[in-house]
Amino acid sequence: MTAQQLREQGLTEQQAGYVMDAWERAARQAAVDRGMERYRFSSLSAREAVRRRVVKAKLPLEGGELQGLEELMESIRREDPDAFVTGGPPVRFTAALCPGPAPTREQIIKIPDRARRRAAIAENMRLFKGAD
Repeated sequence: MTAQQLREQGLTEQQAGYVMDAWERAARQAAVDRGMERYRFSSLSAREAVRRRVVKAKLPLEGGELQGLEELMESIRREDPDAFVTGGPPVRFTAALCPGPAPTREQIIKIPDRARRRAAIAENMRLFKGAD
């Protein structure tokens, strides 16, 4: 639908402009989402950072597809290759959260910082399997 058709249906010029802007934003967002699906990222944070750069670039939209997305993604890949998954093993933290000998279940439960406690539980899942 065009702005002219919206005005013919009784919308003011300003209202028709708002509707057209909303449709364009939705179409652009859908195109960005479709374009981002073709790439694998090393983390959610990396994905969101790249997404912000793609949106900021305001690439031309033709036929529902962003023009120049591949070139932009290649330049981002050259600047920050760690943001993308290259088919190697997944990124993993190598330092233990609880240094020294393996902690006991009780020691992990007593960790006061919630984020560290949850990470320690994930790291030592064998201690919590079948626990009630």
